[in-house]
Amino acid sequence: MTKEEAENKILEQAKVELSSKTQDALNKPLGHPGGLTDKDQEFLAVLVDKIEKKEINLYQPSSLLNHAVYDKLSDQAKAKAELDALNLLNAIREVYKLWQSAHKATYQIENLVHRIRVTKERLEEAGGDIYII
Repeated sequence: MTKEEAENKILEQAKVELSSKTQDALNKPLGHPGGLTDKDQEFLAVLVDKIEKKEINLYQPSSLLNHAVYDKLSDQAKAKAELDALNLLNAIREVYKLWQSAHKATYQIENLVHRIRVTKERLEEAGGDIYII
């Protein structure tokens, strides 16, 4: 098969119209039969609660900081905590967007929540309870 024939075949397949039912099925995130672990479920509940109570502002990384601990850190440790807060908040925003959709039990949420929880725990091993989550 020549390159031109291959391109024509691809273009022919691109003309196929999908039914709205098929398109909806393709757009739906895959569910996970096992779901979240108890620890991750509890962590997700805390995240959602703090976001909905406006304790966490999804566009203000400083809202994640526990100032009682943060204020006692060295300047270098504060800078690291702020950078880590920015990264954590980005992942939290993604989780919350997925959570608001109708697809709550997805691989994406499971993996993101677990990663955020484990990262937060690892960061706080060295610096104390730096974050409010």
